[in-house]
Amino acid sequence: MVQDCERTRVDGGTVVKAVRTKTVGEPSAVAGVLMSSVATSGLTASGVAASTGEGLSVMVTAADPLTALLLTERLSDLELSAQQVAFDDMVEQSQSGGFDAVLAVPPLSLLDYTEGRWHEALVGVDQGLALAVLATPRVPVRAIAGVRPAGGGLALLDSTTPPSLWTVIASIRFAMTGRHTIDSAFTAYGEQKVLGGFSPAERLVYELLACGYSNRAIAGQLFLSERTVETHVRQIFMRLGLSEDASTNRRVLAARLALDGTAQVSSNRSR
Repeated sequence: MVQDCERTRVDGGTVVKAVRTKTVGEPSAVAGVLMSSVATSGLTASGVAASTGEGLSVMVTAADPLTALLLTERLSDLELSAQQVAFDDMVEQSQSGGFDAVLAVPPLSLLDYTEGRWHEALVGVDQGLALAVLATPRVPVRAIAGVRPAGGGLALLDSTTPPSLWTVIASIRFAMTGRHTIDSAFTAYGEQKVLGGFSPAERLVYELLACGYSNRAIAGQLFLSERTVETHVRQIFMRLGLSEDASTNRRVLAARLALDGTAQVSSNRSR
């Protein structure tokens, strides 16, 4: 696997700020990439441990249990203290005093991320711990940066171009200094809410949709045809990553994303 790395000197240590590979995997494949990346890098377990510092205690939580298991085993192989913790227990365990950092791997799907209340859980992680999140930019993890205060270290790593395990560990160490490091892939989505790029017309429609208006009512409010509103609504769903699914109500999910501040939909429409 060929990787292009950009390194920056920080406090006498090397922190890899961005890694790009040509591998794109599902959550369960991320751990496999991390495992192979260390093997091919020429780093020994003792070498990595010495470079990052021994005694680091990391909680590992992932939407996919296999990913969490493999990451935990690989970190343990590198002489770090790693423990797999179920998602439902992540917040409580982060406040137990037994960890230095949390490594979280949310689901790829925006729907799963939202319904699973991952944003609320990641925000709830103890602010005294370093938080490293390995995620796709299509889920709104960058919003976490706005609610973690100074001193609450954060590292956001792009899972669609999986970084090496060395990069993950170095990023955790950097977050432990209380600073934030965000992969450049997340900046492509703007000052993150969910996904940017709503047109002015879409913002107007989305604002009314979030207030509970039907398509017919929106059309009446904005003096548009109902068919035009339907087109805007479909585009809004697409931008939010909400695919058609008979088991869920996309209007409710879209409204929830707007009302909890995850999606920026406010417009200049006069009332």
